[in-house]
Amino acid sequence: MTGIQKLSHGNRNTRHILLGLIITFTWGGVALSQIAVDGRYWKYNGWRVLLLGGWNHGHNPFIDHDTDNDKDNQGVSTPAQIKNAMDELVAAGGNYLRCVLDPGMAAGVQGFDFCAKSDNKYNLNKMTGPFWERIEMFIAEAKKRDIIVQLEVWDRFDLIDGSWGGWPVSPWNPKNNTNYTTASSGLAQSYRSYNAHPFLEGIPGHPKYENSSESGKQKYDLVRSYQDKFIDKLLSITLQYNNVLYCMNNETHADPAWGQHWMKFIEDKAGALGKSVSTTDMFDDVFNAESSRGLTYQLSNRDKYDYIDISQANSRHADEEHWKKVKWIADAAKKTNPPYLLHMTKIYGNDLALGGKPWSSFRPGDSDNGIEEWWRNLIAAVAGVRFHRPTSGIGLYPEAKNCITATRKVESKVKFWDVEPRMDLLTDRQPDEAYLAAEPGKAYILYFTKNGGGSVGLNLDSYPDAKFELRWVNIGTGNWGPSATIAGGSTVAIVRPDSSTHWVVTIVR
Repeated sequence: MTGIQKLSHGNRNTRHILLGLIITFTWGGVALSQIAVDGRYWKYNGWRVLLLGGWNHGHNPFIDHDTDNDKDNQGVSTPAQIKNAMDELVAAGGNYLRCVLDPGMAAGVQGFDFCAKSDNKYNLNKMTGPFWERIEMFIAEAKKRDIIVQLEVWDRFDLIDGSWGGWPVSPWNPKNNTNYTTASSGLAQSYRSYNAHPFLEGIPGHPKYENSSESGKQKYDLVRSYQDKFIDKLLSITLQYNNVLYCMNNETHADPAWGQHWMKFIEDKAGALGKSVSTTDMFDDVFNAESSRGLTYQLSNRDKYDYIDISQANSRHADEEHWKKVKWIADAAKKTNPPYLLHMTKIYGNDLALGGKPWSSFRPGDSDNGIEEWWRNLIAAVAGVRFHRPTSGIGLYPEAKNCITATRKVESKVKFWDVEPRMDLLTDRQPDEAYLAAEPGKAYILYFTKNGGGSVGLNLDSYPDAKFELRWVNIGTGNWGPSATIAGGSTVAIVRPDSSTHWVVTIVR
């Protein structure tokens, strides 16, 4: 039953589990095809898959245009442009996309309403509009291409006056709808910060809700009734497809109860249909690793989350320090029961985000930093990686596509789930020079960053009678490089072909 029927929330309705089991046995092919956790990696259509992605579009990728051309993320793509970008991703070897739902921006800025509108006022009772048509197009077209989509359901940046100015024009804003007022909902017409935003508090179990007066709870309940309608409409579309992962928030600062409420809501709706889905939440402070409140909570509450999105571990650290943070997280995730699958939907770094340019204050690093983070993550056993959109990441730039292609070439020789980090087998290594994953005596993946001397020793002492084939891959071009045969029985010097780019080599017995 691995990868078919999960056991997440302890209070999951037993009837739903039994119904799921019945349907699993009756329609086994359908159940097996669902994207699901399989150990520390993903399984889709009955096969383990490594998720690799990159995209030049913004938070609403089913609407947004290329963010390199529309730096404010407010441009609009045609369906044909979106499909062509998907084809571009697949041609490079990619199979993963991210989709943050920013319905306020979509409706008020981009013109894609998610509910009815009359006389400049929205009606949240009627969830209808081009927003939903575009989402279904996006997920359906992704499915045709065997692309997995991670949906991020709520986004704090869509609830404030700043960023792309979503809240002032959002249907959720009380001044813009016919369903509630500031007095009846507790929602203000203006928010400069997402901290203590009532929209992200109004669920049973949240401390603010539980400590509220009866009249305060009524306000929360009123807003939540329309949030329920929104998620119901979303699920009426997404539960038709088997290529969707569900992450509750983008970079959340909210109390964990907020995400858990919606995880259970989605799981129960899926369970009633005999379906199983994978859910999680993305905590913003995960870059703190061992001192992260969000990550600590997830590691301590294994039954509440199916996997962990640790994207923000890429946003504050570089070079060897990045490796140390990711490796600490990977080691901690491996110790839970069962071990956690790790996922990274955002890898930062772009030459266009340096020297005072947009995003430079967030220190995402240069384009080489993004490529280095990609490979360190894979060596550390992260199951899904994706380049963030420009200009904070390299999206689907040529160098991103070449990196994806190079990864698939490596995968054709050694599966990442067959090896594990073994830095102890390297000698004469400079800081941040090279990173190794291995199944000692059988297979090795050795990645060289662009910087550093480009030569390390590999301990093959225990295999005196073995021969190993080396196959180099030029990450800068995505092409195969030189090949060679080496003998075991000693520590062998592995020297990258040149210093012009990043290199990776597979070493197979």
